[in-house]
Amino acid sequence: MTVEEIKAQCETLSNEELYTIVHNKIRYNYTIVSVAQAELKRRKISKDEHKSLTNEQTRRSKVIVGDIHEDVLLWEKILFFFIPVPRFHTLVMRDYRRKGYVLKVKQSAFFNLAGTALFFVLLIGIGIPFSLIVAGGLWVVGFLVTYFLNQYYFKGRTIRRLAARMES
Repeated sequence: MTVEEIKAQCETLSNEELYTIVHNKIRYNYTIVSVAQAELKRRKISKDEHKSLTNEQTRRSKVIVGDIHEDVLLWEKILFFFIPVPRFHTLVMRDYRRKGYVLKVKQSAFFNLAGTALFFVLLIGIGIPFSLIVAGGLWVVGFLVTYFLNQYYFKGRTIRRLAARMES
């Protein structure tokens, strides 16, 4: 599209649609965003309308559009719990965010935090009368407790909270 075609298209858009373009710069070409900004300046929007449009864009940005029911697979839960490598977790969670898997992001953080915390507690406890076998057994028991907490409490609670955010 040429700049003139973009200008003609922007002139037909409502103020709200132009604000959507300006506030979602990452989704649009630089030329489109700059033409939309120029069109908004040309229209000389009042402060009240500017405030209401900004509030509407903020409300929309808080609405979740991703998948809130896609669960983390069992082998992924095991990896998140037993392998405390933050860089690995960060890369996987970034991929989940990009694909819109909101529940997977929350669950992976939950298993990562629980596994890492228990790992350090057991690491400190090994110096006391624990043996490595006892510590390993407790870590496995800790995974099972975390798994059942996720299955019967955390997952359902998170889905309900995310669903309420989607409706508002």
